[in-house]
Amino acid sequence: MTDQHAAALEDEQSLAERIVRGAIRAYRLHAFDQVDAAVVADVAGVPLDAVARVFPTWDALLLVTYDRWTQMRGTRRSEAPSCTIEYVRMTLAEDVADPGLVRVLAGVINIAAAETGFAELFRKRFEEYVGQLTTGLQRDFDADGERSVVPADVAATQLLAVYEGLQIQMLVRPHVDVLVEYDRAVRTLRQGWQRREVPSWDLDAPSAVAAPGAVPDAGAPVSPPTVSGRPVVPDATTRSA
Repeated sequence: MTDQHAAALEDEQSLAERIVRGAIRAYRLHAFDQVDAAVVADVAGVPLDAVARVFPTWDALLLVTYDRWTQMRGTRRSEAPSCTIEYVRMTLAEDVADPGLVRVLAGVINIAAAETGFAELFRKRFEEYVGQLTTGLQRDFDADGERSVVPADVAATQLLAVYEGLQIQMLVRPHVDVLVEYDRAVRTLRQGWQRREVPSWDLDAPSAVAAPGAVPDAGAPVSPPTVSGRPVVPDATTRSA
């Protein structure tokens, strides 16, 4: 590679970085559906044709912007989270301070759910985040920092549902204190994680309840029906002859 070629490549990389940073600023300033190549070019201070040359498709620019922005999360934290639940809470607090990223995260859901060339790439980002939470929760379970009888991947799915649901609430119901609601929801999650789910067929479980229509064991004693604890005596007119 010649020096001239290397310099040109470096200039192109610098231009791409400038465009991506411009896209981040644009999404912080404008609603998701109001940002296009012209807005990004204006905010980044580059020609419009430069955006199209470096990022031939809009989804390509959006994906790189998404990756760069999410990588920036947590880089300014003064202390490390003590557990995965606290890690997600810190992330949610950063979302409150930087709602532009949440608008992008909500916007790419439509792309991830579509049958386009970039859909699989966006879906992969969601799966990677679930995997990250699963690994973190499993580490917490193993260290006895969290108590759970459910698998870590199930707990991660539930925790992510709470987190992403509150992200949406933050956008459409700005009066809601999502951090307060997160703490409440997490208390409920933790209680649920510690309870073993008893299937209806587990007759040895103390809380087992016979399924509707089940036939009692022929050898088992049958108690007469009661009302307020008192046996019900059939009326004389209803007794069989």
